[in-house]
Amino acid sequence: MSTAKSDKNSNRDNLEGYIKEAVETDNNIRETVRCITLKAFSEGKLDFSEISQIANRVVKGAGLGAITHGRDGQDKLTYAVAGLDDALCSAAEACKLAVEEASSHVNTFSKQDLDRAINDLSELEAMFLDTLKEVAIEANETVSDTLNDLVRHGRVSGTAVGQKTTEIATLLNQQFSERLSDTVSAGVDSAAKVTSNLAYAAAGFLDALGQKLNQKSTSNPAPNKSK
Repeated sequence: MSTAKSDKNSNRDNLEGYIKEAVETDNNIRETVRCITLKAFSEGKLDFSEISQIANRVVKGAGLGAITHGRDGQDKLTYAVAGLDDALCSAAEACKLAVEEASSHVNTFSKQDLDRAINDLSELEAMFLDTLKEVAIEANETVSDTLNDLVRHGRVSGTAVGQKTTEIATLLNQQFSERLSDTVSAGVDSAAKVTSNLAYAAAGFLDALGQKLNQKSTSNPAPNKSK
């Protein structure tokens, strides 16, 4: 195993711990969780399965960190979940950039490929809320109640990632739907290759986006609040 791959696996394995520590000790939980999550998203490929697994670890880690703060942990957990929501928005934006790049190669990217990519994007909000619900089942009462409250609020009022993916889906359809071919030159293997290429490209774009966001937050530091 290469050093880079080993480092990636180590980061993933320790993700819950990093998030737990951020919630326990950090004064800017939302931003720190966003940064940690973006780093995890950008390592490897940014496909639906990877995003779901990382989101699950982030929420679990946030719940573990919140437990140590008693009643104050509810607010800290809420800030952490908001940080995950922010990171998912950036992931959606990176997927959009990957689709835009792939769409420029009309001979290898079809309308069906676009539809698959948009469908995956549209599932992000449901995955996010389902993850909160799943972690709530195994968490202690305080964490469980907070996560379930966030799920109920998200289903009624929507989430940042839900709004972002709706905007992106509309934009991508307007940009590319009519000019892409309806046919696919190859079969399932070709579709899988396109999907995989998009996932790796999106991770690369996300890494660049994350660096820009980090530079911006460094030059414009947020107030010293636990959010």
